[in-house]
Amino acid sequence: MGTGASTQVQQPTRPVTAPYAKPAVNGNAAPSSSAKNPAPPKSAGLDLRRAHTSVQNNGHTSSDESTSSSPGARSGQQQDPPNYHRSQIPPPRPPRTLKSDIFSLERYKEVDDYVLNAPPKLLVGNFNELIKYLTRNNERWDDLCKIRAIFLWVTSIDVYNLKVDGVPPTHSPLEYFTKIQCNMGNHAHLISGLCQMAGIPCVIISGMNKSAAYDIGGRVDRKSMGAQWNAVYVNDDWRFLDAFWASACVVGRKTGEWTLVDSDGNVTQEDEESAEGTTQHRINEFYFFPDPDKLVWTHYPDEVQWQLLDRPVSQKEFEEHVYLRERFHYLGMKLMPNSHDRCVLSSKDGEIEIVFSLPPKSSENSRFKYMLYQGQKSRNKEEEDILLDRFVMFEHTAHLLRFTIRFPISGRFKMDVFGLDVTESDIFDLACTYIIQCNEAKKNCLPLPDVPPIGWGPGANAKEAGLKPITHDGAIIVTKDGNVEIRLAAEKNIQLHQMLKHALIDEATLSNYAVTRLENGEAVVNIRLPQGGEYALKLYADDAGKEGVAPNVLNYLIKSEGKNVSNPPFPNISDGSLGAKPLSENLGVKAITPKGGNIQAKNGRTRVEFQARSGVQLMVELHSSDELACKRMMVTPKEENGKWIFDLDMPEEGEYSLNVFGCSKNSVDRIYNVHSYLVKSDGRKLDGAEIDMRAQNKHVQTHVPIETVQTSDNEVLIPIPPGFEDVCASLHRRNANDPPNAHQVDIIEQDGIQLIRARLPEFGEYQLNLYDRDRKAVLRNIAKYQINRRPPGELYEDNTKMLMHNLGATQPIVEEDEEEYAAPSRIDKNESDEDKNKRMEEEQRRATRRQIQKAIDMKDPEMLERYIQAYEKLNPAYDDEMLVKARRVLAALDAKEELTQACQRRDLDSLKKAIARAKDVNYDHQLDLQLALANRLRDQLERIEKLRHSVLNLDSKTIAEIKTYSNPPDGVHQSMMATFILLGNTPKEVRNWRTCQALVGKTGKESLMRRISGFDPKDCSLAVAQLAKHMIENYSMSQIRDVSAGAATFFGWSLGMIEEIESTGGSGMGIISKPPQKQERPKTKNSSRNGKR
Repeated sequence: MGTGASTQVQQPTRPVTAPYAKPAVNGNAAPSSSAKNPAPPKSAGLDLRRAHTSVQNNGHTSSDESTSSSPGARSGQQQDPPNYHRSQIPPPRPPRTLKSDIFSLERYKEVDDYVLNAPPKLLVGNFNELIKYLTRNNERWDDLCKIRAIFLWVTSIDVYNLKVDGVPPTHSPLEYFTKIQCNMGNHAHLISGLCQMAGIPCVIISGMNKSAAYDIGGRVDRKSMGAQWNAVYVNDDWRFLDAFWASACVVGRKTGEWTLVDSDGNVTQEDEESAEGTTQHRINEFYFFPDPDKLVWTHYPDEVQWQLLDRPVSQKEFEEHVYLRERFHYLGMKLMPNSHDRCVLSSKDGEIEIVFSLPPKSSENSRFKYMLYQGQKSRNKEEEDILLDRFVMFEHTAHLLRFTIRFPISGRFKMDVFGLDVTESDIFDLACTYIIQCNEAKKNCLPLPDVPPIGWGPGANAKEAGLKPITHDGAIIVTKDGNVEIRLAAEKNIQLHQMLKHALIDEATLSNYAVTRLENGEAVVNIRLPQGGEYALKLYADDAGKEGVAPNVLNYLIKSEGKNVSNPPFPNISDGSLGAKPLSENLGVKAITPKGGNIQAKNGRTRVEFQARSGVQLMVELHSSDELACKRMMVTPKEENGKWIFDLDMPEEGEYSLNVFGCSKNSVDRIYNVHSYLVKSDGRKLDGAEIDMRAQNKHVQTHVPIETVQTSDNEVLIPIPPGFEDVCASLHRRNANDPPNAHQVDIIEQDGIQLIRARLPEFGEYQLNLYDRDRKAVLRNIAKYQINRRPPGELYEDNTKMLMHNLGATQPIVEEDEEEYAAPSRIDKNESDEDKNKRMEEEQRRATRRQIQKAIDMKDPEMLERYIQAYEKLNPAYDDEMLVKARRVLAALDAKEELTQACQRRDLDSLKKAIARAKDVNYDHQLDLQLALANRLRDQLERIEKLRHSVLNLDSKTIAEIKTYSNPPDGVHQSMMATFILLGNTPKEVRNWRTCQALVGKTGKESLMRRISGFDPKDCSLAVAQLAKHMIENYSMSQIRDVSAGAATFFGWSLGMIEEIESTGGSGMGIISKPPQKQERPKTKNSSRNGKR
């Protein structure tokens, strides 16, 4: 039994034996004050062989002339002693075999079933009857069977919740259990006496254990941590038993010294409040014959020989050793040579790594979680608002478990690691605890790009998905140039999705820097990182053709450490994957040639052919990141009897993409990506006429505008960029396979503006691509949007820039390599100093322009501002094209950030100012989307303000009308109940109409108008809003208006406030999760007298 936490707390109604039933949660502490285990006083001594026993059963009293086996008996007839003498017991020595060599639950199921079906009357009988039942006359039952029966019967009794009506029968087991309740006996003495009666050598070991009296990471104290347990002699070896720790645990005990800051990647700031917790019963099999090298780290005997170890552990080692619990051993976790075996650690340069080995054969069934706490005494006021978001890297592979923690702030921390075996339970038990002292925070500490719940590296989830690493079997990938190729064996037919993440670069931008493909039984991921830093590659996989969201199965942390990393994106791949898409089958589209995802175009020309079902139209998008290539490339489509042919001409050598789309010929607003290719063209030389002809090509857009939209609504409106007449859209949920739905996207017009209306039925991440049709079958991408639909409370939780600002951290500056512009490609020996200086200045300008363009591509205002300043120092012309462009983009980025912050604050005045500024700098319509979203929010906030004023402008006569109702019309009472619930009254308070009348009539600070005037929807929780909604959901405005104009005003106000709270998540926003309850060992209370062996 011990301290710990779990995602599920279970309280069995009857004793259960793992793994036949799921045990209750094991804690991360130790025995507590509510369940004591002292050495018993003299009155509860060892001798169970004496005493005349009086048994009360069913109201009848009988006299048992046989010898009693009751603990604490003082009188009666002496029975013959057991068949061994105290001085003749075998000396202690380490057992020759492990527990697993001699015992398993399966082998002793017959014994367990027999014991767990024991008649209840044994509890009120005498000990002779009990031991006779537990050591039944069965020639197949050896001493181990008898010990097992005694242990299981004792631990199956829920001692601390045992209800006893009246006085229990004298010298009965029930009487002794009540003595344990009153600290006049303990489990160790009971086990010892029963074993003696069974003729089995048994000793009581006195010592100390790491129970609730133990302060994890602190000094051990024999007086406060005193305890007793047993050793039994069976099959010529000594084996440990601890029936107390095996049968009781304490849930919810907290010291009040810690603040939970990170629960398995879920950020929280929950201060612990001191609590004793409650004692719960469960049978913990670990404490039946635990191996000595495992038990010694929680149970330290007074006499060193009773450690039963070849190399005994010193008290100092016991004190300083990492706090290990039984779950650690159950899962086969081991401390490695590079592991920390001490409980109290110190970080180095603000970082620390905690690592364990795992058994490869069984670790695929293991799952792990962690909880990171910060000591409340080590926190200062300046750091109270800093959320420790994404600073723990959790790696779980077949061979190891590793936690790498980076500390952005100094202080004292506690790290709890939990685990479970999915084949036995869904309860996470505590495995181990470390105390970490961080004296110096990591400099410029950036958060991880992600904290995936399954951890990092190829583990059980990847194996279950049929993915086996070929090139990278660890969690971390280091690259110098930012180019990575990852290969995994695909051992079954799957669909694969990927997502690339960075702490500061939005996912929409990064979607063009990674592509996946399935070929020849392998899953291949190619990545080109745009700049240095840390990235998360998240892979999602599911069975081929399966609909719905694919689970996350594998994550890599990629570190780009090279100098001057700057890679171009891939040409546009619609969903980031090459080859046929799942929707191709739904639409009846099949590639004839080529069938894969890669094409080599010799002489710059190639042809693709598809077969499509009748009524399905195909279209293609050919794209290149090179402006000249875009200007000169051509696509020639042709359809003959359902066979579609696309001839591609790419005279410029380089890399292209071809995305093939399908749709119904009767519904062309929404198109579906059915196949994607990455094309490499060898190029060919054009003659003058061809060059002139292709110069007229309007298809010259290389950089597609990319934006990210955050929403909690199930519908978004996206403005169509101006200047395009024939627009269609492709919408897909990232990492998912959803069936075609033509009604999910349509084009509408509002206030003279064309909009794409996208319906988002589920929470998740969507990607919307807008295309212009130059011809009926040829597309070009004109805009790309990442739309993140999240629950209201999660919309603005990830503000990495604000976190970095609070920490004083900055994004690493990637400087241009001076060698790139310091040395000319051709040195002129006759070059004058003046010409050389001019050349060097021009080289610097070119280099800085490249950095400006990179900052524009990354949409990084800080980087852009820095390079604009550097460029201005080089004295460019006032109307320099790059400088003008950069200033406009910077102004737009600043205006965009101001709009975002105003939307988050939902302050109407701030929002109006931000909208006005954004309109002033909306060059090239790049802020159209943000302005559309902000205008929509402004209208909503103005409506709320109007509702507020409509209530405040009610005249006294209308208010008086509401108060005069003795029996209000249907809907009036409900409207006022909703109003008062929103204002803070409980449903119970306002259930009575007279109470509502009294609340309406209050004056001064408690007046209804004053309360409504000061009401802020952000301060009201979602739960309260839902209660209020329940009161009025069966009514409409017209119904209420027909019976009471005044009540209708309050009805409208309540409805508007509820809608606002639901859209923002209310005051609960940002609270991710509550920590699981802890369980710990009942504390052993020290006795004035310890029992001796």
